[in-house]
Amino acid sequence: MPEDVNRIQELLEDINKSLSYTGEDGKVIHISEAFKTLPELSAKYADLAARFEEMEKKNRERKHAGVSGLEDEKEKFSLFKAIYAIGTGDWSQAQFEADVFRQTRDLATTPDSSGGYLVPIQAIPELIEMLRAEAVVFQMGATLLDNLVGSPVEIPKQTGGATAYWVGENEPLTGSDQTLGQLQLTPKSVGALVKLSNRLLRMSSPSAEQMVRADIARVVALAIDLAALRGSGASGQPTGIANTPGINTKAFSVNSPNFDYFFDMEYELAVDNALRGKLGFVFHHCVKRSLSKLKVAQFSGDTGGEYIIRPMDAAQLQAYIGYPFAMTTQIPINLGAGGNETEIYLGNWQELIVGQWAGISILPSKEAGDAFAKNQTWIRIITDVDIGLRHAESFCLGSGVKNS
Repeated sequence: MPEDVNRIQELLEDINKSLSYTGEDGKVIHISEAFKTLPELSAKYADLAARFEEMEKKNRERKHAGVSGLEDEKEKFSLFKAIYAIGTGDWSQAQFEADVFRQTRDLATTPDSSGGYLVPIQAIPELIEMLRAEAVVFQMGATLLDNLVGSPVEIPKQTGGATAYWVGENEPLTGSDQTLGQLQLTPKSVGALVKLSNRLLRMSSPSAEQMVRADIARVVALAIDLAALRGSGASGQPTGIANTPGINTKAFSVNSPNFDYFFDMEYELAVDNALRGKLGFVFHHCVKRSLSKLKVAQFSGDTGGEYIIRPMDAAQLQAYIGYPFAMTTQIPINLGAGGNETEIYLGNWQELIVGQWAGISILPSKEAGDAFAKNQTWIRIITDVDIGLRHAESFCLGSGVKNS
């Protein structure tokens, strides 16, 4: 809103500056004033001025309401106060939270009478920052599109390019067209169920609230992270990298991971002209363990017991495999016929798109399960996300990696 106000104000000033001249008597004459004598131009000028005044008015009202901006909301908004007020219907101690809800009421998908509210992501932005910190796909550079509206959201992508031909003199040039496609994102719900004592809610301790927010962010982030890597595309899940048609794959059969794995996967992207962007590997900690055990004797035939890499720290390992990496225990280590295999992912992670829709749905209940008997409030928190790859060939899945 302030940006729009400033832009229109600058536009009005530019009009006056550019459409003015100085008379013989030294007086500056603004031609915009002369425009007002012409009916058509006068109407346009008046409309522009009215729009400017309306935006200024709305901006003043927004400031007066006390929800002044993202940073203020981050500091003021209390998740505990909001939950307690929703559950009891008493908003006397949650006036700011009530103002936030009122300003986003038109976004709600569940009416207030049913106890449902839509808390805007802007109200608790640190929750999103925590989510990013927990998810390895974001650490590797995945692209987050937040505050999406409508469904599906379509993201254009190029699927084919122009072709160059050699031609002889006076011969026609063969035509070729670029071909375009679309990545479609549709909302898929992911959530967490949090159980809190009513006493804790009433106390509204800042440290306890921070703990609960961090726990919510962690479980939701892990769910999104796993879906980004291995989502099935069925049962309400997004389709992850491993199940996206058209990605590069490399099946390994040697007994233990070695550095050849990483070079072979890099080559798969190179031949598809996809070796660019925010490249990096993601794998289970067991892969690093196996690489740490590699000794010179295994390759030279001598009797020495020296390890190939010492010390085996992040910088040394990155230097050997050639790209940044992240590790997560969410990648299974019991795959394959023998139940002892895992996976390695290589990709241009900025091509992994994580879309998140308008907000977080919060619905508390004092009767769900055994909440009533235990004097608890159960909070169901749900957000809508989807995951997709702009170009499948920007990723390679290495399978058959032995967990030895």
